[in-house]
Amino acid sequence: MESGIKVIDKAFKILKVFNQNKKNISLKELSQITGQNKSTIIRICNSLIKHDFLFKNEINGLYQLGSGCLKMSQIFNSNFNAENEIKEVLREICNKTSQSSGFWIRTGNKKVCLYRINSTESELTHYLREGASFPLVSATGIILKAFGDNNKILIEQINKKGYVFTSDERINNIASVAVPAYDNGNIFKGSLNVSGWKQFFTPKLIAEYAKILKDKQIILKKLISEITL
Repeated sequence: MESGIKVIDKAFKILKVFNQNKKNISLKELSQITGQNKSTIIRICNSLIKHDFLFKNEINGLYQLGSGCLKMSQIFNSNFNAENEIKEVLREICNKTSQSSGFWIRTGNKKVCLYRINSTESELTHYLREGASFPLVSATGIILKAFGDNNKILIEQINKKGYVFTSDERINNIASVAVPAYDNGNIFKGSLNVSGWKQFFTPKLIAEYAKILKDKQIILKKLISEITL
């Protein structure tokens, strides 16, 4: 499928020629495989070289993939590695609280459940799928809206208490405790929460859930820094 921007389509067509069996490719071969004329290929390759996505061996004239491709690959792979580790943190929270746990981000005026581990402790489980989006309500929504809008008064209140608790906001009888999540540079990135039926959110348990979440904030900093948000 073409993007509608011809020069970009041509550039990706050139990059896709490279594989394990074709690591070094001549201008002539690129022209034959892509069906593009040599002058066009030279212009596009020069641009790809400028941005480190291609490298030209000046001795034999062959093109190779550049370091920019490696960088993209490392970012792509780190997302998956970090995702597994983040889910393991959520699983630990789930095991300690017996409630469902999730990591949420903001997209526009919606909150999105990026990662989620649903509790299996009882039939009274608050089940959500990853990728689900909702209005900026409940504990996670309050945190995402406060920090996303740089609402200093609300941010100060959240930081002073350390967490947000809500009940019956989006769904009746469902409660949630959430804390802000930061990267290694202390840049706000999202919200970490536990949620479930409100009968399991007594004042004592709310305090326990909040402590468990806050204990995981430091661990999450490194992992969040490794993913692209």
